[in-house]
Amino acid sequence: MAERLLIGALKSGKNTKIVTLNGKKMTKMPSTLGKLPRLKTLDLQNNLIPKVCPEISALTQFQDLKLREFYCEENPLILMQPFAAKHQENIWSLKEITSRFVLNQLAEENPFLMNAIEHYPEVRSIISGGKNCAICGKFFLTVWLECVQFVPPSKNWKISKNLQLVPLRILLCSYKCFNQRDPNLFGISQE
Repeated sequence: MAERLLIGALKSGKNTKIVTLNGKKMTKMPSTLGKLPRLKTLDLQNNLIPKVCPEISALTQFQDLKLREFYCEENPLILMQPFAAKHQENIWSLKEITSRFVLNQLAEENPFLMNAIEHYPEVRSIISGGKNCAICGKFFLTVWLECVQFVPPSKNWKISKNLQLVPLRILLCSYKCFNQRDPNLFGISQE
């Protein structure tokens, strides 16, 4: 049944705006959802979906969808089995050390670096991928640790009334910051 509904949505092609697969006992998220660029509402409530399908998460197509509404309640998408994190010493590459220094100096509006960076488009390209640590506020280039924090949804979001918390992606720059995190901030692991 779910397959027929999805095939119908795909036949409508790029114009499909709503896909409702509520309570169809599906065990995986359809990878073809990434082929519906105008999709606005996705309803996958009350299924048995344990994770986002690899085709979508690996290609970030799910993030590229311009969804206004996403209903995924009553799916075991997040396995909530906490375990102790192993302390890992990180040895940063020279590129990471330099990028962190340059990004943080630019944030402080260092005039010498601000002037010099204009003449090096390759450096600008590298540091354009810089991220900000949610704990210390300093900049870094490569993601050291990805975390999740569950927060109440914004009042202007169109969501199910029984959804009380939504996951928010948080990036940290070091194990030191991870140890200083709020108790409601959880590290994400591949184990």
